[in-house]
Amino acid sequence: MDWDKLRSEWREATPEASMMAAEELRARDRSLWKQVRRRDLVETVAAVIVVAFFSLVVIGALAEGEWLQVASALLIASWGAWLPFKLRQARRAAEPDRPGAPTLDYLRQQRHASLLQARMLERVWLWYLTPPAIGIIGLRLAQDGPTAGSLAYLGVMLVLYVGLAWLNRWTARTRFRAHADVLQRQIDELTANGG
Repeated sequence: MDWDKLRSEWREATPEASMMAAEELRARDRSLWKQVRRRDLVETVAAVIVVAFFSLVVIGALAEGEWLQVASALLIASWGAWLPFKLRQARRAAEPDRPGAPTLDYLRQQRHASLLQARMLERVWLWYLTPPAIGIIGLRLAQDGPTAGSLAYLGVMLVLYVGLAWLNRWTARTRFRAHADVLQRQIDELTANGG
């Protein structure tokens, strides 16, 4: 997006409108997508480590003939291999700084991308937490059985997962949905004033 063009269109289309300054919107937009790229990089590095570690667990469990451990570790390794692609797919929807995009189209596209990220975070329990949880439960019970220690471990894991799900929903609401609301207000102002 050509931010100078956006700024001039802003001033020409809506001189009397109470809109956020184009520079402020630009800074918020860039900051948010920079955080997304950083988060995805960290998650991708962690996914590579998960794939490597649980691939070794699969090999060891195969050698011992522990089929429940093989299946559980394979589930976690497969999830780790799939995760970077899921993150990249959601991130590509943003495609910031497309040259020559009309202002309204750009704002609508960024709003859509923000809402995609919000929905992804709100459903983190489904695509991010459940697959490894199933694998970890299978591994723990296959190794130790339903002992007090393994059940306590799984209980702590459940509490941690609930906390992660809550944190992701909070982030979706306070970051991505809030950003989408700001973008929608800008879209509404531009549309109402003939932008």
